[in-house]
Amino acid sequence: MAVLRRLQYVQRVNENSAPPIPTAPASFGGPYQGGQQGGYQPGAYGHPPYATAPGKSFVVTWLLSLLLGGLGVDRFYLGKIGTGIAKLLTMGGFGIWSIIDLIIILTWNMRDKNGLPLEGYPENKKTAWIITAAVWLVGMVVGILYTVMSFALANSALEELRKSSPEVTQAADPQVSEAASQPSVTAGDDTSFTVTVSDGNTVKVGVIDAIYTQEIPGMSYMKPANGGFLAINVSWETLTGTSLASSSNFEAYDADGNEGEGIYLEDGLDGLPTEEVAAGDARQGVVVFDVKKGPTTIVVTDDFGDKAATFTLTTQ
Repeated sequence: MAVLRRLQYVQRVNENSAPPIPTAPASFGGPYQGGQQGGYQPGAYGHPPYATAPGKSFVVTWLLSLLLGGLGVDRFYLGKIGTGIAKLLTMGGFGIWSIIDLIIILTWNMRDKNGLPLEGYPENKKTAWIITAAVWLVGMVVGILYTVMSFALANSALEELRKSSPEVTQAADPQVSEAASQPSVTAGDDTSFTVTVSDGNTVKVGVIDAIYTQEIPGMSYMKPANGGFLAINVSWETLTGTSLASSSNFEAYDADGNEGEGIYLEDGLDGLPTEEVAAGDARQGVVVFDVKKGPTTIVVTDDFGDKAATFTLTTQ
């Protein structure tokens, strides 16, 4: 019995005793069942990202494209050297490339050579669009004014030329016949007139004789395409300066306005020589044209190939 009471006593003592003291929490930085506590925690971003260089300025790129786009300066600024050189050599793709690049920049689709967007677009896009539209509008207005002024100056110069040149005024008057103002020469008449072939150089052209023939003596192999040949014996005398005597100084047109073909005579057939003639000297020779028979308009040209004088020749 004494032993039984002893065991019951021990059991009650155990039931009424204090609960066990829990394990103290691990200190900061110490081991922890759920993993390392405190300090640097490794995870998905175990290594901090490297800092990237800032993108190119939107304002600078836009201004360079707007003002110097034809030279490719905007692409050089973005680091795109190859396309910058191509844009420079083509003067901005004849303007088309420059406009396309400017639109790409204004819509924030342009990137630098690293693929980074331009910085400062959101806060400057409205200003950029307004200024660009204003510049384009001013350019259009200036272009229109320049065109109008050019036409006005051209018309003014033409009016001054008409006032100072009686030949131009006469030709512009539909009531005046050009044929009526031309001297008429009949074959066999010795006629001469003065012609200015260039500034300060004048010559006296004389018509000594003229015939219409079916065959050129010494050149019988030549067959006329217009019915016959008009041969004119002319003189060429330099009055002032110097001049070039040549059969190419003459042209012939039939009554219908068709130009006759000039025939170059062979050596020994008394053709007008091609020579430079000094003041006081003269040359004489024959010029021949394959032209239809009838009243023929002969044109004497100056050193520039322009009409200097005309006369109507009629063969008997």
